[in-house]
Amino acid sequence: MTLMTFNRETVYNSGSFAEVGLMGRVKNFMARTRAERQLLMLDDRLLSDIGVSRSEISSRVWGA
Repeated sequence: MTLMTFNRETVYNSGSFAEVGLMGRVKNFMARTRAERQLLMLDDRLLSDIGVSRSEISSRVWGA
């Protein structure tokens, strides 16, 4: 079982081969996309409170 937490949302990925399967990748993509969209909706003051600048949101969410 894999546990991923983005913002306040936690995604549980369980089952046989769920981490490498198609549904696991889809869930991961959807959770990261949702987290990125939610972070982009915050104003700059709130982003600075959590230590993230607007220009680094994508790299923080996607790890690139």
